[in-house]
Amino acid sequence: MKLNDYWQQLSYEPTTELNEAARQLHHASQFVAIFGNSLLPKASDDSQSNMAWLPSLNGLAGQEVNLRQRVRMALCYDNFELQLIDENENPIGAFPLSGQTKSTALSFVRTQAREMGLKDSQIQPISHFQLPEHELDKGAPFRMVDPGHHQELARYRQNAHFALQEAAKAYDYATPVATWPHHFDTGSVINLAFDDSSNAVKTIGIGLAMADQVCKEFYFYVSPWQKKGTINWKDLRSLPGNAEWKNGPWNGAVLKLSDVVRLSNAAEQRKLVDSFLQVAIAASLYLLGAETVRS
Repeated sequence: MKLNDYWQQLSYEPTTELNEAARQLHHASQFVAIFGNSLLPKASDDSQSNMAWLPSLNGLAGQEVNLRQRVRMALCYDNFELQLIDENENPIGAFPLSGQTKSTALSFVRTQAREMGLKDSQIQPISHFQLPEHELDKGAPFRMVDPGHHQELARYRQNAHFALQEAAKAYDYATPVATWPHHFDTGSVINLAFDDSSNAVKTIGIGLAMADQVCKEFYFYVSPWQKKGTINWKDLRSLPGNAEWKNGPWNGAVLKLSDVVRLSNAAEQRKLVDSFLQVAIAASLYLLGAETVRS
């Protein structure tokens, strides 16, 4: 699929309400991640808990588990619903989240597991990280205030998934694009150099992140890293549009979604994101002094 074919025009200016809808989805996504995290061997990069965007569902799906059949848990954005789906992405069980609590959502996941021959005790919440505290943790119900927010956030994920795939495919050792339950970012890591034990020692992280300490709204990012040596953050190349370099606790290039949304059509939005990723990755390669084999 070419970049022009998939991009869905973004139209919502980032708002407090949009960020809150994203937090609701973030907490709901934990029940997708729980399934793979509980039932699959732990991977060194924690990928047993990550998720992929499925355009057919307009939602995120976790890792596939082979039980009585091949299944995985999914979170559908449009109707704010958890689903257990089969290998053909057909729903086996569904649980609308609005009005429900985290406790009842966990019960749904465990019920689906029991129907596949498992015990409740085999499905456990993820304990090796914690999300920022939210009223949902105190028993408040999930809620979808505005379906339009969920639809826009689905467009964020759709666009990011394919834009990042397009950017990462040029590099032989880029990881698959995935969404991670901890920070709820959709991203890939471009591995550039390895030590004698095959551990990456130079990388470039690329992705889409939700509002956090780096930026108060969704943003695309490109972040170079190396295990040894110092990166010269004063030797920075200019970035397209209003994108900028951040230097502090977190270092990298940032393109705010508000700067993308303000463009008048899908083609212009796509062009800016594509240009940002290309320029920021090239600048990161320069900062790292990296040579890599491109596909």
